[in-house]
Amino acid sequence: MREFVAALEDRGDLVRIQDEVDWEYQAVALTRQSSDIEGPALLFERMRDSEFPCLSGLFGASRRVALALGHDYHYLLRNFGELESRTIAPEPYAGPAPCQEVVVQGDDIDVLSLPLLRHFELDGGRYLTAGLQVARDPDTGVANVSIHRQLPLDRTHLTVFAPPGRHLRTIIERWNDRGQAAGIAVVIGAEPVTQIASQARAPYGVDEFAIAGGMRGAPVEMVRCKTIDVDVPATAEIIIEGVIEPGRLESDGPFGEYPGTYSAAKPAPVMRVTAITHRRGGMYQNTLTGSPMTENHWMMQPSATALAYREALKITPEIRSINVTPGGTTRHHVVVSMLKRHPAEARNVMLALLASTIGAKLVVVVDEDIDPFDPQQVEWAVNTRMQPDQDVVILPNLYSPTLDPSAPAARTSAKMGIDATAPLGEERRMYEPPMVLGLGGWPLQAVLDRAGWTMPDAGGYLSARAAR
Repeated sequence: MREFVAALEDRGDLVRIQDEVDWEYQAVALTRQSSDIEGPALLFERMRDSEFPCLSGLFGASRRVALALGHDYHYLLRNFGELESRTIAPEPYAGPAPCQEVVVQGDDIDVLSLPLLRHFELDGGRYLTAGLQVARDPDTGVANVSIHRQLPLDRTHLTVFAPPGRHLRTIIERWNDRGQAAGIAVVIGAEPVTQIASQARAPYGVDEFAIAGGMRGAPVEMVRCKTIDVDVPATAEIIIEGVIEPGRLESDGPFGEYPGTYSAAKPAPVMRVTAITHRRGGMYQNTLTGSPMTENHWMMQPSATALAYREALKITPEIRSINVTPGGTTRHHVVVSMLKRHPAEARNVMLALLASTIGAKLVVVVDEDIDPFDPQQVEWAVNTRMQPDQDVVILPNLYSPTLDPSAPAARTSAKMGIDATAPLGEERRMYEPPMVLGLGGWPLQAVLDRAGWTMPDAGGYLSARAAR
């Protein structure tokens, strides 16, 4: 993390803020404004009520996700799935681990010594949002790495908002079935590649640290926690160690979540903190979510797109491009461009994606001549190549792993697919844009230059109209 922060600073893509910043709204307000313009990451060096500096908005621009992985962001959207498949198993760290330079246990534990931020107006409290939760399956011992929000209940207890069906919740319940407490480590300030790898849509039982190793081209170096049987990245900034209290659930929420709406208060497992370890001068990290686009969305989009490609390519190899859209919070709306060779292919693709674990609520399939990243082209295709009574499919009451306030029940949603592809055969010509011939033979710019024409000042028009 420190090397990445230094690299960003060298590029002018990180700003250090030396004035004291309040954990209640102020830090998030500044992060939100930077995120809205894809501005720099912010390092708040002095936080109220805490000795720890706070790094916020680390992935608030797609270019920083690209820098972390060493690839252009558009390359990542198409090829993240290939990067996920190159696994390298983690290895033990040689020597004393930096993340355990300082060890806090017993009565000295206080999670609020960290600068946990209050994000939104109706939130249920201050939240830890950038922690990687690490837990081991009780049967296989394989680690799972994921990100779930956590609400502090007091100095030594945090919720773990891992809904049923998520891999971490499955691990917690498997330990509970044995009558044992699941050990969980919360890793704050891990190497950026590891943070992005945690968002991979890997099957249950795949170690995301191995995915991170493949992405970085070298094993993630790990160390055993001080109080629980869980391994964590040795160079992380801060580690919170703890155990899940079996059977205990506490209310977590509301919280402004990635769909850009509030997640209602719901029961969540509770973690009792057994130790906090950190580097000397450790950096706390906050991740902003909320209305897209935020770093939460930039981190999710490549993995969600990779999953969409995997599912669509099972139907046909003729997939040209896929956009898991920002307006759909990089999960709920998918636009697919494809070369259609059979009348039913587009419908099969949409159904495969609606049934997948992406959480898609709307899938639009367009022809290969439509750019799925251009909303005007997509809307034009829907307008000219779709009839609602023939080309719209509505499916009620499907499982949907999303935080959708309109859902009729938890993790349940109706879904819709739109086939906006043109018919095959000769009839297709009537669905293509009218072509103007000779565009290359008569260049307008040369004609305008000879005539001495320049673009009128729109501001001048407006000011003249206002004056009248």
